[in-house]
Amino acid sequence: MQRPTPFHSFAEHALNPAMRQMIERFLVTCALVLFLLHLAIYAGNEVFTWNLPESLFGHPLATLYTPFSVILIAEVYLLIYYLPTSFARSLGKQIEIVALIEIRSVFKSLEDTSTWPWEAAFFPHMLSAVALGGLLALFYHLLPRRVARLEETELKKFVRFKMGMAGLLTLFFIGLSLYSIGNWIWEWVTYPEALHSDLNSVFYNEFFTALILVDVLLLVVSFKYLDDFGFVLRNSGFVVSTILLRRALGIEAWYAFSYEMTAILLAVIMLLLQRGLNSRKTEEAI
Repeated sequence: MQRPTPFHSFAEHALNPAMRQMIERFLVTCALVLFLLHLAIYAGNEVFTWNLPESLFGHPLATLYTPFSVILIAEVYLLIYYLPTSFARSLGKQIEIVALIEIRSVFKSLEDTSTWPWEAAFFPHMLSAVALGGLLALFYHLLPRRVARLEETELKKFVRFKMGMAGLLTLFFIGLSLYSIGNWIWEWVTYPEALHSDLNSVFYNEFFTALILVDVLLLVVSFKYLDDFGFVLRNSGFVVSTILLRRALGIEAWYAFSYEMTAILLAVIMLLLQRGLNSRKTEEAI
């Protein structure tokens, strides 16, 4: 029996159902507490004029940014959680994260103006969130109801390798989170006028870059265990979708919308192609 690597052992402790339930409860509590704290600080800033950054404390709706940020952390954890068992489910979580980032941007960009909604800064973010949500429902509908062959018993070695990579990605996620939050707080304390209120530039760019590298490595290693062209084509397309989602972060809203739509449409097309190829293979076998 192959001896588990330290990363694999760590993943088994950090990515099991009991730990998932505990982390989800903890993060929900954090979201509520931090939301109330942000709201209290906003009220204090209004009453006592503490001159806090306008981007975070200039409007009561800005307080909604905080709980959504915590929910996004939970989604990142779930993305890593599903990585060892389902490449497709992991991609679905990536799309969910981007959709939540867009919703969070809606709250940040809401402004009290008399312009038409489609002329406001929040509109492309709102449109992206709705379109991503609708196409994501289609994506999940197209996923096979049974566990993919890639996760069956004859390929346990590959599943163990994926578990090890998930453990490594979890450690990177924890380290990057601590570094990003610490650096952001230090920037707030020392140079509040130059504060980056867009947390995508603080964390998600780096995390998605690491995720792309992990996805490419898993794709290459899967060639050793998988000779099904449908799966190879699908997973290759999923990696491209991840790259497009990473490219959408931090760019102008309408350009981001085009990248996000291309990414999820590509993922849906890859699932349809896989089903078509598998259907053809079944007909030939019959």
